[in-house]
Parts: sequence; C-alpha cells; structure tokens
Amino acid sequence: MKIQETQPVESGQPSDVSLRAHDRTTRLTGICLTLAWLVSFPSAATAQQLLPKQQHRTSDAPFLTPEEAVKKMSIPKGFDVSIFAAEPDLAEPIAFCFDDRGRMWVVENLNYRTRREHTDDKVSRIQILEDTDSDGVFDKKTTFADDLTFTSGIAVGFGGVYVGSPPNFSFIPDADGDDRPDGPPQVLLDGWGINDRHETLNSFIWGPDGWLYGCHGVFTQSRVGRPGESDSRRQFIDGGIWRFHPVTKKYEVFARGLSNPWGFDFDKHGQGFATCCVIPHLFHVVQGGVYTKQSRPHINPYIYDDIKTIRDHAHLSAHGGARFYLADAFPEEYHDRLFMCNIHEHCVLTDVMVPNGSSFIGQHGDDFLPTNDLAWVGFSVEIGPEGGVYILDWHDTDICGNAINFPQSGRIYRIMPEGAAPIARPHLRSLSDRELIAMQWHANDWYVRQARVLLHARAAAGTLDRSAAKTQLVQMFHQADTSPKRLRALWAAHVTGSVAPEEMTMLLDHDDPYVRAWTVQLLSEQTTVDAFFLADVDSSQAGLDANVLNKFASMAQQDESPVVRLYLASAVQRLPYADRWPILQALAMHAEDATDNNLARMYWFALEPMVPEFPEKALSLAVKGKLSSLQESVARRLATGDVAEASDPDWQRVVARVAPGFDVRNVGEGGIVHHKVFRNRSAMQTHPKDRHQPCRMIRDVKIPEGKKTSLQMRVSHHPHGDWQLRVLVGKDVLADQTISTSTVSKNEWLDVHVDLSKYAGRQVRLTLENRANDWQNEWAYWNEVKLVSR
Repeated sequence: MKIQETQPVESGQPSDVSLRAHDRTTRLTGICLTLAWLVSFPSAATAQQLLPKQQHRTSDAPFLTPEEAVKKMSIPKGFDVSIFAAEPDLAEPIAFCFDDRGRMWVVENLNYRTRREHTDDKVSRIQILEDTDSDGVFDKKTTFADDLTFTSGIAVGFGGVYVGSPPNFSFIPDADGDDRPDGPPQVLLDGWGINDRHETLNSFIWGPDGWLYGCHGVFTQSRVGRPGESDSRRQFIDGGIWRFHPVTKKYEVFARGLSNPWGFDFDKHGQGFATCCVIPHLFHVVQGGVYTKQSRPHINPYIYDDIKTIRDHAHLSAHGGARFYLADAFPEEYHDRLFMCNIHEHCVLTDVMVPNGSSFIGQHGDDFLPTNDLAWVGFSVEIGPEGGVYILDWHDTDICGNAINFPQSGRIYRIMPEGAAPIARPHLRSLSDRELIAMQWHANDWYVRQARVLLHARAAAGTLDRSAAKTQLVQMFHQADTSPKRLRALWAAHVTGSVAPEEMTMLLDHDDPYVRAWTVQLLSEQTTVDAFFLADVDSSQAGLDANVLNKFASMAQQDESPVVRLYLASAVQRLPYADRWPILQALAMHAEDATDNNLARMYWFALEPMVPEFPEKALSLAVKGKLSSLQESVARRLATGDVAEASDPDWQRVVARVAPGFDVRNVGEGGIVHHKVFRNRSAMQTHPKDRHQPCRMIRDVKIPEGKKTSLQMRVSHHPHGDWQLRVLVGKDVLADQTISTSTVSKNEWLDVHVDLSKYAGRQVRLTLENRANDWQNEWAYWNEVKLVSR
C-alpha cells in the first residue's frame, strides 16, 4: 500500500520511492515478532534485559534498521510490536498525540542540535499519520505545518492545535478540520525559556477538569504571561507542572519542583503522576504541591520540607513518558499500571500504584519491554483508540542529547496483544452530544478523554444542548456503580457547565471520597487566587459563598478521608488569607496526618505566606494544632523574618552532615543544597564559583601519629555533566580525577580513598576541590567525606 501524500513533497522530504520502503506487506511479514516471556515480575524481566544496567551518555552502538531493532527487543509473550512509523517517513520526532479520529499528530523537531544549541530556521514540522486499516502501521501522511521553529509539545482540540515553540505557546486554528491551518499561529502565552533544550515546555495532556497540562524542566527558567503582559504579572517557572485553560485563557503554575519531568498523566480517579529524570523517578502531583527539586533551591526559600517521591524502588535515571493503561485490550494484570520509558535502561517499564494515606506507593510492575538497543531513546507514551501502547523513540546513540549521531531518524512503535482484531476507525466529532456523553463510560479511556474535549469545545462554542446534557449526565452519575464512572460523569458535567455550583455543593456530602475531593477542587475553580501567584491575594474574592467555605471548614474537621483533606489543603492555597484560617485550624488538628507523604507539608504551604503578616495568629494555630512539623515551621519562619533564606543560607549546617569539620568557600550556581535522595543516597551538592575558581572545602587537621589515615569520599556527578575532583594537602596534589559516567561504578557513585599516612604527626590543610571541566553542568554530589584512622 503506497502512502498517500496530501501535500506536495518538498525538496529534502521523502520521495514516493522512499515512502514505499515501508509498504504494508513488508511490515506485516518482517515486523510483528514475538519472543518468549516468562511472567510479569522483576525476576523474569531481569532475564529479558540483555544490556548492562549502567548509566551512560553515549555509545558506539550500530545503527539498526527498524526491523532489526524489533528483532532485538525482548517482547513479552502474547504481544506484538509493529513499526507504526519510522525514517525516512519520520525524522527527529519529539512529541505526539492523537486526535478524535484516531490519527496521530507528530512534531518533528528539526531545529534541535544539542542541549545548548538549536537553529531558528522555520523547519520543524507537524505531520498527521493515519492508520486507515488499523494494522498498526500508518499508511497516510499529511503535513499540517512545516514552517515552525523549535517545537517541543503538542495537543489537539478546540478546532486547532496547541503547540509549544519557545518562547511561545501558540494555537494554530483549523476550524473546518481540513488539516490546513486557517492562519498563522496565534500566540497565547510567551516568555518560555530555552536554557536547556531538553527542559522546556513539554508533555501536553488534557486534564479531566478541562485544563491543558504540561511539564517544565528545572534548568530552564521561564517567565510566562500573555503577550505584552508586564513582568509583575508574569509567573516564573523552572521545574514543575503548569496548566492553561482553553476557554478562559488563564495560565497558572500547578505544582513546583521535580527535575526534568517529561511525562504526566491522570489515573482513573484523576490523580496526577509525573515521571522524572535524575531524581527519584515517580511523584504523585497535587495542586499547590512543592516537590523534591534537582540541584536548584526552591523558589520559595521557606518550603523547608518538600514532598517526596512515592517510589519504593530505583531504576537508572532518565524516565520519559507516562500513561496509565486505562483500556481493555491488554490482559487485566496491566490495567491501571503506569507505562513509562527508561532512557538509560532502554526499556519500557511499568509501575503499580498502591494507595497509601492521601498518596500512593509506587511499586515496580515489570521491565515490560527491554529493547536491547543502546540507540533506543524512548521518552513519550500514548494509548491508542484500539488500546495499543505507542512508544516514541528519538533514536540516537547520544541518549542525553549532547549530539545528533543518527540524524533524520526516529521511530514510533505500537505494542498490542497478539491476534487483536482491527477496530473500526473512530470519528468522534461526527457523533451527537448524546453519543459523546455516552462515551464517558467507554472501556477505553481514550474515547472518554477525546469525547470530553469535544463536549467542552461544543459547550464553549454554544452549540451544546446543556439541558439535555445535564439530564443525561445526572442520570449517569446516579446510575454509576464505580468511583471512576461517577467521576467521569462529574468531570463531563463540569466542563460542559451542566451543573451549577449550588447543585454541585450537595456532592460535598457524597459517600464516595473521590467525588467529595473532586467537588472541592471544581468548586474552587471559581476563585481568582493562584497557589503560586499571590500578588492579588489581598484584593481577591474567594468566589465561593459563605456556606461553601463553612462546609470546607467542617469537612476539614470531620472528613475521615485523607484524600479529601488533601484536596482541601490544595483548595485553601487558592483562597484569600481571611478565608484560610478556619479550614487550616481544623486540618492542623489531625495528628494522624503527621506521617502522611503530603498532608502536613501541604498545610504548611498554605499557612506559610500568612506567617509574617499574622505572626501571633499563625503561632496560635500551630501551637493548638497536633502537628509538630507545623509548629517547628512556624517558629522557624518567625525567626527568619522576611530575609530570604536563599540570600544567606546556612551552608555549613549542610556541610556538617556530609563533611564534618570542613569549611566551604567559592560556592557557585545553586549554592550548597542538601538532597535527601540523589541516586538512591543522600547528597550534598556544590558547584564551582566560575570556570576558573573551583568550589573548595577546607579543613585544618592534625594527622594522628602511629596510625594509617585516609580520606574517604563517595561522590557522583550531574547526569549531563562531569567535574574534576582534586585533593590537596598544602600544595601537594594527592588526587586529580574526573567524576563522570565513565568513572563511577554501576551504582552511579565513586568511592575515592586518599592515603594521608605520610603526614602523620603533622598539622596540615586539607583541600577538596570541585573544579570545572568544560563548564557544562559541573555540579558535584557528595554522599560522605570522612577521615578514617586505624
């Protein structure tokens, strides 16, 4: 079957001859290969993985054709892998999504050069790939746009396409759906940074509440606002999750922290989860949460104790993509699992979420599909209309993106159970309102999500029969026999405006804790206060009537569900200060929340900005409450005053934990930061002052006589950089070595022992240097530094 081109082939694009290279017959006979698989447990998955699990940045792996790459994969028993698309039909794919017709929209980022460099030429493209016969291989391609600059995110909806092309977040209209832009991109937001080409806006996904969510990495700094908006009205973001509303055009930071999240999804109860690089890979993300952050200090220096990872296991760093399997094509054991890619292990992994208080424990499901190819760089995942798992492979031997060794390559694979029957191609936009609402109970959440976006768009355009929609959704809500079904009806009612706030308020007494929790969040959408933008907090109105606020306070006191209390903690951060006190006073009385992964921390995030202005009231709330962490944080905040801790940090306290007796000097970017978990150990982070001035730790010490004395260190490096470690006694250089991927051990740490015995009986000055190499991510990580005498 020849691929149908709906746009002329331009110079440099695949010709008809090259497009025939992936004809249907060749693919079906040479691609769908299955290898024996044991069982879906880590022990079996270990046997599948043929590559050593060791951190690396690049390799000399050979270029494998797509067919050769599939043959190398350890495909689970009972599954097939097909090559949905690959070079020469695809080049440098960086993001993809589906539209309501089951067609795939792919961003080809042809501007990318390295993490530090890109071109400004208008060469990046959006391709529409269609699988007309549902065989897992595309057979029709349409070029939607070929004049974009560096583009990293995409979502389809509301009569067009949302794209992230720093510094802009734009909308390309296509109201008539003819797959041709109705005009140039409309810039909705600008100010997006691109300090690191791996860490700008990415991973767009429609949330169940009608907002478009996205991720943002820690080493890029953005100040986002509408075009022309003043600096005072812009919201800063480095690491975190953001969201944009397609109707109100409002932008806000949803959560802060993390490292370089390149995967975000919602489970069947609408709980958000992010997958990350470098730091522990898995986080349960809630509105207003501040999470463990890689390398850089928190924007708010008074966070004190951020929210931690939920994972109970470790992989090599660098995860990308996140999709819960909420379809029905895979065996039941995979339902509700989170699928993700691990770039350094070159493997598709799954995790299982086990409820734990207001949060979860993320347990390892299995190493689902080791690819056994050092050039496989999977970092995006989607679930298709037939229930298949689609994996985007950037495909290059330099897996950290510091070079392009395999230019013009890239693949998208589809994983499906063997023998799955082809589906009829969907065309949801042709369905009636009633049919779209009925889709809210579909067994494959792909249909649920696509139908909800269409319903939202129709409501916004005024073409939806809201009265009929309300009748149908209310009926579905009351007939629902599971929490996810109730929530689907509730979310659809919210985005279509089918239920008034006063009617929704009644759901605060519902038996289902997730319904109560989500009702709290949806009602709180009426407020104009953002959790992380408090410039207008004094002049803002809650948007909620007194009865609702009183009900929130009553629930904070009486609701037994930690999930509901978590949503109340998120909601209170979006209220004017005057409305926060009764709710926080009630929440602070829950002693059982002290050990929860989220709750006590979230209560502090809501209380903290009020402490300087209302010191006595804040202290009284904490003292009367039953959470010692809240009492300690209030006391610390009062003692700190209004001087930002980041401007004069107590670095020696951090140094004393890791390198007792040492004094630190010439600290560079980010200062000294203590990480409770970095590569599965605690660590202190340092950075050279500049390219020529190393960060130094100094200790004057007398070396004991008659003993063998050594300096023992355990050190590591930033995943995308290295640094030079030097150890000196006076002017004597005793050690000088690079700390990098190639020098650390399999656990990503290097143990360094330096013999000091020849200085026995002498008073010496011991100096440890964190020196620059090529001035790129020169952070040093120290797990321990100690003198040992025997």
